Amino acid sequence: MPKRDPSSVWISVDMEGIGGVAAYSHVMMSGVEYERARTWMTKEVNAAIEGAASSGAARFCVNDSHGNMHNLYADEVDPRAELLVGTAKPWSMGQGIDGGYDTCFFIGYHGRAGHPRAVLDHTYASRAIYECRLNGTPVGETTLNVYLAGYFDASVTLVSGDGATCREARALVPNCVTVKTKDATGRFSAKMLHPQRVQELLQVAAAKAIDVARDTKPTKPKARNDIELVFLTSAMADMAELIPGTRRSGPRAVAYASRDYLELYKALLVMVRIAPSAVPPEQ
Repeated sequence: MPKRDPSSVWISVDMEGIGGVAAYSHVMMSGVEYERARTWMTKEVNAAIEGAASSGAARFCVNDSHGNMHNLYADEVDPRAELLVGTAKPWSMGQGIDGGYDTCFFIGYHGRAGHPRAVLDHTYASRAIYECRLNGTPVGETTLNVYLAGYFDASVTLVSGDGATCREARALVPNCVTVKTKDATGRFSAKMLHPQRVQELLQVAAAKAIDVARDTKPTKPKARNDIELVFLTSAMADMAELIPGTRRSGPRAVAYASRDYLELYKALLVMVRIAPSAVPPEQ
């Protein structure tokens, strides 16, 4: 295989897998430690950019992928990067991934909904999704976005987050560089590295990831895929089932199949967004 020359990097950054983060007080805007977590998040992004640049990368795009997606301190992000920020981006965590980037980094990612040992585990919507299955297998945001990158002919060569996240990444992309920021001791607790140590490891890992990208093929989705969302309530499934092309696959589950992975990804996002409308305002 001819070697690639990875000079451009697309970075998706979430918050649950960031070093130092373990509880809702870190990741919710109303949380008492949210501002501190924003600082750690911004520093981890900058560490990854600095490391990648040291190995020759010159073009960067950072997609803020947590919650309402305006968490990073824009004026503190490395100025070499463009920043995608704001609420309700059409492609959510995948916004901008179609920009012709050579490789992708997933920073601060977390375990899938229902994982038995992951910090703040969920898949896109903790208040709606009980489990997400791709072709019958429970998956998280890491897997879904690795395939989205592959759809646009980009590899994923760096993933950071808790132990569950790193294992999910390596199972799909064996030579992916991973940085384990913590090990779950419960859903809201973890044994973690010091945030500064995480940032140091990310800088080294990002430099290595650019070298790995030279020999790494994109991980392509299958020719035909089936996504199934199991919701917390049957009413949420009622709402998701209104979307054309979906099928009711269980009492609380709705599925969608397509030969186009981007179409499938968009259908997932629509189901995630419409399902919570079934919750009465008083709840």
